Amino acid sequence: MNTRWLIMAVVTIGLIWWWNQPAGVDWDLEVAPDAPPGFDADLSIERAPLQTTLDETPTLSAGGFRITPRAEFQVEARVLGRKDYRFDAEAALSPTDLALGWGPMARPEVLEGFEIDQSGRFYRWHTERFPVPREDVEKSSANMHLVPANEWIAADIDRIAEGDTVRLAGHLIDVDGENGWRWRTSLTRSDTGRGACEVLLVSQVQIR
Repeated sequence: MNTRWLIMAVVTIGLIWWWNQPAGVDWDLEVAPDAPPGFDADLSIERAPLQTTLDETPTLSAGGFRITPRAEFQVEARVLGRKDYRFDAEAALSPTDLALGWGPMARPEVLEGFEIDQSGRFYRWHTERFPVPREDVEKSSANMHLVPANEWIAADIDRIAEGDTVRLAGHLIDVDGENGWRWRTSLTRSDTGRGACEVLLVSQVQIR
């Protein structure tokens, strides 16, 4: 291989590596909501996420975004898929999506019949047969847009891989950009389609 082709090969490999790295976070919240004091004793991969609606909460500011916490949130789940983003409107705030499963969608004997895909900030699944009712699939899995509260949380999220069992705690949030752009979180596990993803401001991470 001549020198020209060697240089081109090295540059191509470098670009592929860079493209697949998460965007990272270079900001901290100016004011952060109080994080839960550890994970709830009732939290389990066999249970639905724990959620408590907030009646009143201050609006937060980060990186030119206005953030409104809507509910306290904790989940223990299996990572069904991970997708990192660099160039969409949301990437500066949320460089990583995780497709998560709990209850029946965390069990290997159920998951072996599923194909999981993520793109365009959506999570999609496909199966030739339903080992559990379709309703259980929809209520026991979700795509979550992760917003790290600071660089240390961002570093923890970077370590999460498909197949891991993770615990995440923080707040479901709505986001407004300075140019009128809006991002709204789901507040229920039973919805599907556009708008069904959770936007999660992550204050705690545990990989189990």
